Amino acid sequence: MVNSVGLFYQLRPVYLRGAMGLTKPKYNISNGIRQVEPYFENISTTVKSRWLNRTVLDILATEFRSFDASEYRRRMRNNEITVIHRLKLTKKERKSRRESGILDDTVRIGFPEIMNYQLKDNDIIERIEHIHERSVIDIRLEDIEVIHEDNELLVVNKPSGIPIHPVQNYFYNSFVRILEIEGWPGKASDNVILRPCHRLDKLTSGVCIFAKSAKSARQIQMQIQDRNVEKVYLARVCGRFPEDEEGIECLDDVVVVDTKKGMKDGIMRKSAKTLFKFVKYNKELNQSIVMCFPKTGRTHQIRIHLRNLKHPIVNDPLYGPNGLMKLEHGFDPNKVSEEYFNKIKSIADTNRQSSETDVRCDTCDSKLYTPLVKENMVMYLHAFKYRLGEVDGWVYQTSWPKWSEI
Repeated sequence: MVNSVGLFYQLRPVYLRGAMGLTKPKYNISNGIRQVEPYFENISTTVKSRWLNRTVLDILATEFRSFDASEYRRRMRNNEITVIHRLKLTKKERKSRRESGILDDTVRIGFPEIMNYQLKDNDIIERIEHIHERSVIDIRLEDIEVIHEDNELLVVNKPSGIPIHPVQNYFYNSFVRILEIEGWPGKASDNVILRPCHRLDKLTSGVCIFAKSAKSARQIQMQIQDRNVEKVYLARVCGRFPEDEEGIECLDDVVVVDTKKGMKDGIMRKSAKTLFKFVKYNKELNQSIVMCFPKTGRTHQIRIHLRNLKHPIVNDPLYGPNGLMKLEHGFDPNKVSEEYFNKIKSIADTNRQSSETDVRCDTCDSKLYTPLVKENMVMYLHAFKYRLGEVDGWVYQTSWPKWSEI
């Protein structure tokens, strides 16, 4: 075991995520698409229980899969990948370390020990990576619709095609970071910290509630978790949706398939309930506008229920008429067979590979993403209204999205 990993950390500039007010990213904006100039970052990942007693290379090659095994070996040899291991010490050993000026109980495992090291509980894998964030639709300050703002909350109309908060290949290209860095109408950036109070899919637009304090964030989150908040969404779907004064209710379990986790851990099933009401129909397009009232808050709930009702969202890339998980692929809402799972995984892997080019980065040698098309970053699902209570609560409502004008 070693405590030092050579000169690598001294030679490369590293910009830490979340260091607000220190280093602002360089955005490149062209044809309505916003890109972040690549940057270096320290990434720390706590070891999961299923990784115990497996080698670092095994985990990187099977779970992370950003590069092939040979590239991970090269990075481990260069100490671009290390492990922080917490020692199990007696009181006497800990006292001795403190007297020697060693203030923590960890050691950093680098090359060559890391090549055959088997991961232990509480280990942390650290990687220095050259980050290439995915592109998003550009947000112009003057186009942001501010629904409500006071000392505790900011409520805005989120555009489609951008995640609310940092996730996977999006950090500076997340809605919250762009607002924190660039501000919003009537408010210049002053390093304010915004806390998202709920989730919206990247492709979903609409009501987005941010809190300006941890206390306010907890309050809004609890109101939503306790199902005290009525949510109303708009969707543009295929076909003529049934007209019924009481609405159409779907009670299908929501089954979400995550092919990255494998058959055992990648299938999640939860009970769900959504009420749908017809708004209008365009005969020429054979499309309807539907109002959606989710009574539970499951991942992709509205999208899955509309698919199961055979009125999928027109341009939904997952559950739509041309989506990865459309009904025509043999999906049974009540059962996910191993054959179906492997079929979806094969399609997902093909789609992922098609999103990469043969052009490689001069700095890190990773494959560059194919340019995104703006039209493919919009989905016709919109969070139209969030309301707490009938009388004394609050209500936040956006304008109608342009795509609803059919």
